[in-house]
Amino acid sequence: MKKTTCSILCLLIILSTAFCLAGCKTRTDELADQEIYAEKQINAVNKKIAKCINTKDEKGLKSLFSKNAQEESEEIDNRISELISAFNGAKIKSVEGKEPGFSGDSNTQPINIYGFYTLNLSNGDKYVIWVDFCSMDDENKENVGLYMIEMIDCTKDKLPSDLSGMELITISQAYLYIVSSN
Repeated sequence: MKKTTCSILCLLIILSTAFCLAGCKTRTDELADQEIYAEKQINAVNKKIAKCINTKDEKGLKSLFSKNAQEESEEIDNRISELISAFNGAKIKSVEGKEPGFSGDSNTQPINIYGFYTLNLSNGDKYVIWVDFCSMDDENKENVGLYMIEMIDCTKDKLPSDLSGMELITISQAYLYIVSSN
C-alpha cells in the first residue's frame, strides 16, 4: 500500500511538473506572439486604408481614425481629401513593408503599432506611408484607431533630410499629414 501511494504521488509530481513546464511561455514566445499580432493588425489596417483610397471613400478613411483623433484634428476632412486626391486616380496595387514596430501588450495597454510601408500604384509610382495607430486600449476606447498617416511620394532612400527622424514624432496628437516631394 505504501509503495502504491508513493508511486502515485511520484507520478502526480512528474505530471504536474510536465504540465507546468509545457504551459509556461518564455519571453521569446510572448514577444513572437506580440509580433504576429502586430503584423496581422497592421496588414488589416493597411488593406482598409488602400481600399478607402482606391474607392475614394473619404468617410470610410475618416472612420478608421480614433474618435480622439477625429475630435482633435481640426483639418482632418481637408487632409483626407488631399490624401485621396494625391493619387490622381491611380490605384494601390500592393502594400509592402517590414515587420511593424509596437509598444505595449495585452497586460500593459494601450498597444500602439507603427511602421513604414511602400504603396505600389497602378501607374508604376511608389509612395511611402508611415502608419501609426492604437489597436487596443481597454481603459480608453476612444483612443483605438489611426492616429497618423504620413505619405511621401518618393522612395525611402530619397526622403527629405528633415523627415529622417520621423520615427520620433509623438502620437499624443491626431495627425493626417501629407508630405510631397514636389
